[in-house]
Order: sequence, then C-alpha cells, then structure tokens
Amino acid sequence: MLVIPFSLLPPKVVVTFSKTLKNIGAFLSAFFPGLREMLMQAEISLQPREYAAIAFVVAVFNMLGALLMMLLIGFMFDVNLMVAALVSGVLIALASFVTIIYYPQIIVTKRMRALENQMIPATRQLLIELKSGVPLFNAMASVSVDYGEVSKEFRKIVKKMNSGVPELDALSEATVANPSPQFRKILWQISNALKVGSDVASVIEQLLAELTRERIDQIRKYGQELSPWTMIYMMAAVILPSLGVTVLIVIASFMSVEIPAVVLPAIVLMLVGFQLFFMNFVASRRPTV
Repeated sequence: MLVIPFSLLPPKVVVTFSKTLKNIGAFLSAFFPGLREMLMQAEISLQPREYAAIAFVVAVFNMLGALLMMLLIGFMFDVNLMVAALVSGVLIALASFVTIIYYPQIIVTKRMRALENQMIPATRQLLIELKSGVPLFNAMASVSVDYGEVSKEFRKIVKKMNSGVPELDALSEATVANPSPQFRKILWQISNALKVGSDVASVIEQLLAELTRERIDQIRKYGQELSPWTMIYMMAAVILPSLGVTVLIVIASFMSVEIPAVVLPAIVLMLVGFQLFFMNFVASRRPTV
C-alpha cells in the first residue's frame, strides 16, 4: 500500500485526483531526473509523472487546509490574517511537495542499511555453498532465507530464474533495482564471472574479504568520531546548562531581577530535545556489525 506522508487526504483519494493531473506531474518530474531510479529502488510501482502528480495534489490540499485554518483563526479573533495565511499556505505547499518527492530516498536509505546489515553473513553463506560444490542457483536459493532484506533480494532473483528469465538477465535487473552499492557490486562481479567463465567462488571470496575490511574501517572511523562528539555533548548538555543557570541566578540576584518561572522548564525541555536529537544522530552514524 502506498504511503503518502503529510497528506490530509486518504491515499486512494489522492491517487484519484492525481490521475487527472498527469501532465502537470510530467512537467514537475522533469525537474527531478533521479526520481525514476529512486522510485524503482524504493519499490514504489509508479511512474515519475504519476508520483509527481500525487505530490502536487497533496501540496495543493495542504495549502488549502492551511489557508482555511489561518482564515478561521483570524475570523474567530477578528484579525486580518490574509497575508499570513497566503505565506503559510505557500510554505506548507512547498514543504509538502519536497517532502513527498524525496520520501522515496528515505525508504531507499532504510533499505540500504537493512541490506548492508546482513551483507557479510549472507555472502559468507553463499561462499560456503559454492565452495561445497553447490550450483550458483541452489546457493542463491539457500541464501534467500534467514538474512532479512538480502534474502528478499535473492528470492526475487530466484523467482525470476524459475519463471524462465536467463541467469545473467535476472542478475542484471536486480543490480539496477538495488539501492546498496555493496550488493550491486556482488551481483555485478557474479555476472562478470559468469560471462568470462571464471570461478564464482573465488570472486565471492575476494569480495567477502573486501567487505570485511570495509566494515572494520567503518567501525574504526566511528570510534575515532566518538571522542569529539562526546566532548560536544559534555559542553552542550552538561557544562553550558549548569554554568549558564548558575550565572543567570547570580546576575539576577545582583540586579534584583526576578527570573520568570518559564525559564527553567524551557531550559529542561531544550536539554531533553537536544539529548534526543544527539542520541538519534549518533545512532544514525553507527555502522552495522
């Protein structure tokens, strides 16, 4: 089922409206040449003009919703908010359109991380099968379970080959539609080995060693990055708030100024927000092991 972020309307209604605006979608999609590849790698079975039309419909309806809400607020409080309504409507429309256009890239990034999370154990299983004398088709079929997103990709390849698609064509199609550079490299090297008639097992063995080295380098690089990020965290979340509050209290007492009651809760909320952001940021940079 198609997921449309920040849409005020159900997906079926949005798709229905977008079918009459395919020409506008074709015009808008021309400004995003990478949209076709993003949709394919995100497994969204829509043409770029269809998806751009959906983004346009959502942007228009979100703009109208923002306009009506601002005008209603102005009417309730007897204030002229026409200019603010127009500005907020345009900004919300632009934000909605850009968010929906680049939403497939978010899906692609998640798929890529899920693929690379299981890449090394799946490749090792494939190598063991090939070293044991198992044919490539059977080896890929054995890897099509227990390895998450990697198994899902191999199941697609095996299914195509079972339906009569030639082995090289199935590998080539999977290479184009896959978002992970590592997985594409594996499939590309297997295709090359099949074309020239070389030993696929030796190619997989070299790739596995290279993937392992890359993973070790990522872990080492992540460890080196933690020291400066830890220092930034200590400064922003521990030292600055404690010293800042102390200085604020001292200055207020000397100047006989009463600190508003909202200041301390606001500082606490800012600290909580910063810590949540920081934890999410550090977790997003952590390499998969």
